[in-house]
Amino acid sequence: MPECFKQMFGEREVTEVRKLNIGCATITPLGWINLDGSWNAALAKYPSFRRTLGFFRVIPSGKLAVNWDKNLLIHDVRKGLPFPDNYLTAVYASHLLEHLYQEEAKILLRECSRVLKPGGVVRLVVPDLYSIVLKYMNERQSEPQFRDDGKLSPADKLCQRLGMRLQAPPQGNLFYRFYTTIKDFHSHKWMYDKESLMNHLLDTGFVDVSGKMFLESEIAGIEEVERKDRFDNAGICVEGMKPREISCPH
Repeated sequence: MPECFKQMFGEREVTEVRKLNIGCATITPLGWINLDGSWNAALAKYPSFRRTLGFFRVIPSGKLAVNWDKNLLIHDVRKGLPFPDNYLTAVYASHLLEHLYQEEAKILLRECSRVLKPGGVVRLVVPDLYSIVLKYMNERQSEPQFRDDGKLSPADKLCQRLGMRLQAPPQGNLFYRFYTTIKDFHSHKWMYDKESLMNHLLDTGFVDVSGKMFLESEIAGIEEVERKDRFDNAGICVEGMKPREISCPH
């Protein structure tokens, strides 16, 4: 048994759990390895300490209200995936890749390939850069560029949709502001359209790469982790398979 499972399942057999849900947040169905790297998820394993931090307002009340699963696998995917080669049958990540720098995302895709069995499937959902930019261009043509009504300009709305940074510095106590600045998990660092994401999967060595609709997947049980709101407002999905046979040069 991989060492990482011991914190989740103890020593009991978990060979049937071979699907990985990366950046799961509060979506933690049985039959999946649900992984998240956020500090709030980690604190869920220590409810008394978490409540104490909330009492002293170290954790904002909105974050404290989130009900996290105590059985999450806590791990920073920027440090690789804690699984042996050819172990998983599926890897799913929704609205995670855009929160990584491009080089970090490439490393994660290589890790997905490493830990997947031949024939295993990776499925990625991200915001669609093309749709976001197209909406900006349409708004530029249909809305006045100079306005005095207090509404956001097309450019301001574009920046919001890209999600690169918040409109204001992090709020809250000094500890929370420091953590948010250092970790920088919540801002978007690289954006993709369908074609660029497909190319990244192809460059990693995945085959049968294609765009997918909501719940259209080669992964059995995808409805257990996939949410419709992740496809609304310009969300796209791409899926690829690890080659079933790796040909060796003669």
